[in-house]
Amino acid sequence: MLVDYTNGKVMKAEPITEGDDLAAANSQSAAMAKAKATLKEAVDKAAAQSANARVVSAVPSLKDGRPVVSIAILDGEQMKTMQRPLD
Repeated sequence: MLVDYTNGKVMKAEPITEGDDLAAANSQSAAMAKAKATLKEAVDKAAAQSANARVVSAVPSLKDGRPVVSIAILDGEQMKTMQRPLD
């Protein structure tokens, strides 16, 4: 999926049918199936830590069987990455 970062609109979407992208999508889907919190909830909490913070990406995964999300944040000119539990 391609998203226009200036307005958040989807510019292009294609089905994932094979390869590494499909494996990653299945892994993310498995994490979200176990999650009790949404990605939006986790992202909102992460972004609230700083008035200048901008979330760049949020990728769910399983860590030791538990759902987590890795969130990349641009805070001013500094890039930070954090993990938040989703259970």
